[in-house]
Amino acid sequence: MRTKRLRSVAFALVVAAGLALVVSACGSGGGGGGKTGTTSGTTPNGQRTFPVLKAVWATTDYMDPGLSYRLASWQLFQDVYIGLVVKAHVSCQTSNCTKIEPGLATTTGTVTDGGKDYKFTLRKGMKYSNGETVKASDFKHTIVRDFNMNSPGIGFFGNIVGSDACEANPTKCKDISGIITDDGAGTVEIKLKKPESDFEFVLSIPFTSVVPSSTPNKDTENPPPAGNGPYYIASYNPSKSFVVKRNPNWKKHEIPAIPDGNPDEIKAVMTDDQAQSAQLVASGQDDYDENLLPTDQLSHYKSKFGDQIRFFTTPSTYYFFMNFRLAPFDNLKARQAVNYAVDRQQLVNLRGGLGVPTYNFLPPSYPQYKKITPNPYPYNLQKAKQLVKQSGTAGQTVTVYTISDVAVDLSTGEYLQGQLKKIGYNAKLKAIAGANYFTIVGNQATKAQIGFTDWFEDYPYPSDWFNVLQNGDRITKVHNNNYGNVDVKSLNTQMNKLASLPPNQALSASTNAKWAAIDRDLMVKYASSVPYLNGILTSFFSTRMNVDCDIYDDNNDDVAQFCTK
Repeated sequence: MRTKRLRSVAFALVVAAGLALVVSACGSGGGGGGKTGTTSGTTPNGQRTFPVLKAVWATTDYMDPGLSYRLASWQLFQDVYIGLVVKAHVSCQTSNCTKIEPGLATTTGTVTDGGKDYKFTLRKGMKYSNGETVKASDFKHTIVRDFNMNSPGIGFFGNIVGSDACEANPTKCKDISGIITDDGAGTVEIKLKKPESDFEFVLSIPFTSVVPSSTPNKDTENPPPAGNGPYYIASYNPSKSFVVKRNPNWKKHEIPAIPDGNPDEIKAVMTDDQAQSAQLVASGQDDYDENLLPTDQLSHYKSKFGDQIRFFTTPSTYYFFMNFRLAPFDNLKARQAVNYAVDRQQLVNLRGGLGVPTYNFLPPSYPQYKKITPNPYPYNLQKAKQLVKQSGTAGQTVTVYTISDVAVDLSTGEYLQGQLKKIGYNAKLKAIAGANYFTIVGNQATKAQIGFTDWFEDYPYPSDWFNVLQNGDRITKVHNNNYGNVDVKSLNTQMNKLASLPPNQALSASTNAKWAAIDRDLMVKYASSVPYLNGILTSFFSTRMNVDCDIYDDNNDDVAQFCTK
């Protein structure tokens, strides 16, 4: 997931501005990082309701669960759009926050045929916020709708029997034979072509969250589709504001894994201006800042508002993509040159110290992670210049893409532009508003050569990283997540095999070692990307909020569980 969620790990980080942070992650076999500073691992009374949570939020790409691939949307969706199964809404500090639990279905499913057949039975009497009854056939409609909209999530569904025609011509997709539903019995059956070790996780992400069959097969945001969780999105003014209200048809404790929620209403203004965002909360005008605190003011906020701030690790990697299909980065030496030209620690410093330098693509919290040593690309401008000359690409024009309205992302793009100039390229900057950035660079027509990107896990298995972001078999014309069009045939084959293992092999030591080898080969042998840091995020609350209610699961604060003092 873009800016779109670990075994026990702890480390100390000294922030460049003098801020000392101790952060930890938790869970088993992947998952989300835990926050520090809470007085206990338990949540205060979940029934402590209050009228309105006023928040300031980052802009996003879409507010439609079939189209959005941004953290800002997914954070809301976890309490609005529910799938057959869900991830546990628990603190990663004290619980396994990667556990899959029943959602709309009564169980996490019955799996047969060697991992190729999944069967679910829906809970009875559930209704959407618009009054419609949740039906089994809505699940099929949801997946077909994803294809019709050319959703960035359709790559997750290629293993479903009967999906081939939809993959070949998504907008003409009418049916998927491998999804069998019975509204009378309330059953959903999903048949797979081959085992898929991460399929249960796939069923927990927003692209599979069930929406009414009456929902149009197009971007629906005014208002967004009806919700089936404890909340629904009542209104949305793109890049400006939204209002979330309680679902009038939600019955208390309807789904045990999902809390009923504390705020009756969430009113949010949207901005990517981090300084403005922080000031709105510091002044007490708003209660919660979903944005990252301004990195050049961290020491100020820590000293003045320390008790109102939480820092947390994320299973994330910030990296630069380089387009395999376009000069100069269709040349291995050119890609290696960029890796040598990037000072990872300097980029951590640009983020105010909110990160840890890395040369791996996979975050260190995964059991499949093996640190790439020795350092494959020590900062060396002279070596980078030599490689550019050897590649025969010196003097070529290169356009660097980055986000314009997030200060740290803009400065990161400017840094890359400057480094490319130093090693012999005519580098220009193309800065785009964050709300549209990933849609634009994910369109092949844009022909983006190189640029900023990041990834926050959708679910804790390496296929979510390598198959989505680095597998040439998953490249699409639009909504493409493999921005670098990385396409190494031998590694594509290996990734596909590792993503198709039965559950008893998916987390074996030998399987983990194979994923680690793919990480090394992509980053070192093929220099497919330029990973530079694993990120740390912030949450900032007003003085009226009880920060001990801040339940961090995956990459998100669960705003439904916020409470006042």
